[in-house]
Amino acid sequence: MNDQPPPYHSPYGQAPGAPPPPGYTPPPGYGSGPGGGYPYGGGPQPPWGYGYGPPGVPPNPQGPVRPDDTTWALMCYVLTIAVGFLAPLVLYFVKKNESPFVRHHAAQSLNVQLTYLLHIIIALAVGGVLAVVFQHPAPLVICLVPVLLFHMVAQWVLLILGAVRAHQGVANRFPTWLCFRMVR
Repeated sequence: MNDQPPPYHSPYGQAPGAPPPPGYTPPPGYGSGPGGGYPYGGGPQPPWGYGYGPPGVPPNPQGPVRPDDTTWALMCYVLTIAVGFLAPLVLYFVKKNESPFVRHHAAQSLNVQLTYLLHIIIALAVGGVLAVVFQHPAPLVICLVPVLLFHMVAQWVLLILGAVRAHQGVANRFPTWLCFRMVR
C-alpha cells in the first residue's frame, strides 16, 4: 500500500506539508494537533491511507458483526411480520446483553410496532371524539381508515427494509416520524 499522499495541489499552490501562506488564518479547531493541524499537512494518518475510511466497508458503530448476529437481527423483522411484536420483544430481552447489533434491530422492530399502535390510538381517539360530537360514525371512519391503510403499507416496507439491512450487517435507523425511538 502506498503511504504517500495523493498528488493534489494545495489551494494556495504550495507543496503538501508546506507552511501556510503569509496572512493565512486557520479555521476554528485547526492548529492544535501534530503538524500544526492545518488541513493540508502534518498529523498521523490512518492505517488504510488517506480518505474517510477503508473502501467498501459501511460504517457500523457497534463494531464487527458475527454471522449469527445477522441471523438473529433478521429474525427480529421476519418474526414481527409473522407473529407481531412479541417476537422482537423476546429477542430484545434474550439478546440485549449478548449483542448490541441484535439489540439495535430488535429495538427498531419494536419501535415500529409501538409507533403504529400509537398512531392508531391517536386516530381512534380523535375520530371517536368527533363521532360523539357529531353523533355520526363517519368522522371515525374518515380518521381511522387512512391511518390504517398507510400503516399497512409502511409497516411491510420498513420491516422488509430492516430485514435486508440486518442481513447485510448494517445498523440502520428508520425516520423518526415513522418510528419513534421508545425502546433503545
